[in-house]
Amino acid sequence: MRKYNKKKIIFSSIIIALLFLNTFAFLINSSKENEPIKTSLFPTTSQISPKNLRVAIYNEPNVTEPAYSSASTLTNNYSALIPLLTAAGFGVTELTTQDIYDHKLMIADYDVFIMVDNLPKVNISNYVKEFWLGGGALISFDSAAPYLLWSGILVPESEGDEGHTTYYAYTMATNNHSIATRNPITKNNQVGDTIQTIGASINFFYWTTLQGTTYGSDFIRLAYQDGDSDHATMIALDSSYRGGRIVHLPGRGAELTADMENIFIEAVIWACPTPKGRILFDLSHNPEYGIDLWDDLSDYPGYYEIWRDNLVNRSYVIDKLYPSPSGNLTTSNLAPYDVLILCFTAYNYSSLEISAVTNWVANGGGLFIIADQHDYLPAKDIALNELMTNFDISINITNDGTNTVTEVFEHPINEGVSQITAFAPGLVNVDGNAFPILGNDLVNIIVGGEEYGNGRIIVNADLATLRDSSISGNDNLQFGINLINWLTASTADILLFVNEPYSDNYHSTPVADALNILGLRFYLTYTDDYLNLSLNLYEWDLVIVDEPWSLIDPSVFDTLLEYLKAGGKLVMSTYRVDNSPAHPLWSYMGVEFSADLPDSSPIYIWNEAHSIFNTPIAYGANNYTPILDYGDEGDLLTVFPNATALAGFNETEKSGNATIVLRNDGKVLFNSYLIDQFSGDEDDSTYEDRIELWIAEIYFIYNYEALTPQGGIPGFELGIFLVVTFSTIGLISIVIVFNKKK
Repeated sequence: MRKYNKKKIIFSSIIIALLFLNTFAFLINSSKENEPIKTSLFPTTSQISPKNLRVAIYNEPNVTEPAYSSASTLTNNYSALIPLLTAAGFGVTELTTQDIYDHKLMIADYDVFIMVDNLPKVNISNYVKEFWLGGGALISFDSAAPYLLWSGILVPESEGDEGHTTYYAYTMATNNHSIATRNPITKNNQVGDTIQTIGASINFFYWTTLQGTTYGSDFIRLAYQDGDSDHATMIALDSSYRGGRIVHLPGRGAELTADMENIFIEAVIWACPTPKGRILFDLSHNPEYGIDLWDDLSDYPGYYEIWRDNLVNRSYVIDKLYPSPSGNLTTSNLAPYDVLILCFTAYNYSSLEISAVTNWVANGGGLFIIADQHDYLPAKDIALNELMTNFDISINITNDGTNTVTEVFEHPINEGVSQITAFAPGLVNVDGNAFPILGNDLVNIIVGGEEYGNGRIIVNADLATLRDSSISGNDNLQFGINLINWLTASTADILLFVNEPYSDNYHSTPVADALNILGLRFYLTYTDDYLNLSLNLYEWDLVIVDEPWSLIDPSVFDTLLEYLKAGGKLVMSTYRVDNSPAHPLWSYMGVEFSADLPDSSPIYIWNEAHSIFNTPIAYGANNYTPILDYGDEGDLLTVFPNATALAGFNETEKSGNATIVLRNDGKVLFNSYLIDQFSGDEDDSTYEDRIELWIAEIYFIYNYEALTPQGGIPGFELGIFLVVTFSTIGLISIVIVFNKKK
């Protein structure tokens, strides 16, 4: 019988154990390294501040008044502004009149355009306006006011007139201003504070008169002349009609008081757009229709203003591509954008342009081609087909469609669309991976689409669908919004459902604003059927459900449960646990219905140290107090061991009274009440509490692995270590005992 060396056995067993432990450590660490850890999206601050903000300052040494102005004394001294902007971390560029005339004022390059007590020359006035109309922000000082009025930017009723003595005037009475409201721009001041400006005179707007204009209710009076509240010396505009944000400030850029320095920087931050997507409209190939009346590179200017305005008011930004000696549809020109719009263009595309567009689509770009019937201008259809040579979709060059477009195919673009108005449209061929979207019938397709690589394509064979004279017909506008929503979401990993009724539109709701502020790509849906459709069509890292209004069908809960069981993440705000308390979705999330939440009840934070209330925004109150009343505003919950209550109905934690619950694996953050009701500012941050809370919850779930690096089941790694260690010790003991028996 073979004899065993006891020392050798023990030594070998220890070596095996160490190797075993090392292997487990490697597997755990390597699994962490392979996890898709999200990088930080947002600074830890109470200030909602965009990253990499880019500012253009108008530099015009010629201070002669343009013909449209008669009452201004202009300057071009902004020496105090550049150090402030650079110290704040913003990129700063000076643009001359020639630069702007050469179309260098693009939203792809600049977020904010500043006019420092100067006025754009007439030859660039439309290009500054189209920057604003496309969603860019404007900040103006003092004597820049005549341009804002004459151009119709600030007051549409004043277009063609500088508005002096009607909407604004000058005073030398005082340089003192009283703060009228607390706002992100005036966050460093309190209402009633007096601030000073430097200068011989200041301009002011007649506040009562502004209130009676088209944008009246959208104006914000930030400060007024000391002693006269009708003389608004500092105003802001966030128009619900069109364009980007505007801030007009008193004084000049040569020298600012300390108070005005703070206000100026906060104004730049507040005005900066946070777009859902960036759109490029091609003027370089002689399109049939242009957007604005000055788009003279198109055959028919001024046809897509309403569509553009509605897109901008849903947080999209739009630039125009002008011809350039360095190339038009180039890789570098396309790179900043999510969507390219080609409208029945006359010029042929070069092989380099075809390659650039094809590769751009394959890498995630969204291409929207507007065509028309073949008999109208056949050469344009042929040119567009040449561009689409690598795709499975094309324009039919032998047949045309009819005006009746009522065949609606199942596709996310058709949410809320049952019929569109067309005028003598063409037809689209769909082969291979392409698919029909809308048609005269099952065979004659007017609108088709394709997913190509990581990108998407839509071809509409009708010029009239989205033009100003037709867009109000049937569901044309909804179609025009939907297609951009879908095209900009080709690389999105977040699905948002929202039916909040009080905002201007679903894209301007608090939860959508929060996603845009965080810079996260998402696809938006607002009906039960299309939420289910998108859940089943695509893979999502995160689903967000904001349901403060009409009840979604319980079938959606079934789909959400399947999504969660497959490993998905969910942030949800709803009032309707009590409508189907036995549905297994609730228990899977770690909760069950306890009682109705009493109407208009504050929600108290139970764990103030939790990341949700501190990162990326440090919430400064211990509760969220409702302002809006939706009627039934939520339920109280009992929490299971697989979840943790973070907030509830009582000031301190109490069983059965939870309202914010986090499942312990970080996959679900559930709000059994309506976040959207918190439209006030309980923590006095100057930002709505509901936007702050949406930002915090989305940020936490989206970045859960990075914020909680231990990951997985609490104690999992320690448990593995102990199991392996004791198993190894047991193995050694067995070997020793076995050897003794020999």
